[in-house]
Amino acid sequence: MTTVYDGALPIHAADMHGESPQRITELLADGFLPPEGDPLTAVNTFLFTSAGRIVLVDAGAGTSLGPGTGHLTANLRAAGTLPEQVDDILITHLHPDHVFGLLTPDGDAAFPAATVHVAAADAEHWLDEEAAARAEGVQAQIHRWAGLALAPYRARGRLSTFDYGDSPVPGVTAVDLHGHTPGHSGYLVGDADLLLWGDTMHCHTVQLPAPHVVMAIDSDQEAARAARLRLLDEIRAHGWTIGGAHLPFPGIGRLHFRDGEARWVPVPFRPLA
Repeated sequence: MTTVYDGALPIHAADMHGESPQRITELLADGFLPPEGDPLTAVNTFLFTSAGRIVLVDAGAGTSLGPGTGHLTANLRAAGTLPEQVDDILITHLHPDHVFGLLTPDGDAAFPAATVHVAAADAEHWLDEEAAARAEGVQAQIHRWAGLALAPYRARGRLSTFDYGDSPVPGVTAVDLHGHTPGHSGYLVGDADLLLWGDTMHCHTVQLPAPHVVMAIDSDQEAARAARLRLLDEIRAHGWTIGGAHLPFPGIGRLHFRDGEARWVPVPFRPLA
């Protein structure tokens, strides 16, 4: 498993709900973060091989969110993989920091040989023209970005949808994490018991000690909260290793549970044997 860094974006305290501003400030301070939030939250993607296929989980922000992100393809090359070599791209959800990197700056497919896999519920929501017409503000922009990002893959017959519990690629099972978006998905990878959990948490400094805290961008805040609480119970029961899109780079580690609270324990960097 290789974490490929796309860049960083801010996660604002003002967008966190479910605790008082004072409590959120205290939790941020516990992580040595300013009261405004985390200005440099990682955007991680994950690369691995399964059944002989090169698989990428999420595609970064591309040109959608400014110069702080959009470094996926350069870092992918630095990691020894060409975009043309990627066979499958598993999308956790269709927010721009996970999907707009599917495009080159001129709007073509950045991964010309890849099939893009998205949960049916997410594709149906974000690609629905009537829903897009009703949406306002940032939600309308997300609909637009999703449509643009997927367009060249749809045109080439390289967009595939799945249901929870399916294996969109061999050795990988899609996990139901809906709430952050209607089809938000995690991916349980093979025998490694590694769960790639997408945006289950945006700010672990706040949301591990206070997992009931939701984000303004959540499509369904109650469902997002329920998914997070349920998943924490499952992680505690199974002992899964975690890979998170917005956990500190490289975003892979374990959760240690004590007295009902989870603590993030990153996997230490070590050279390959």
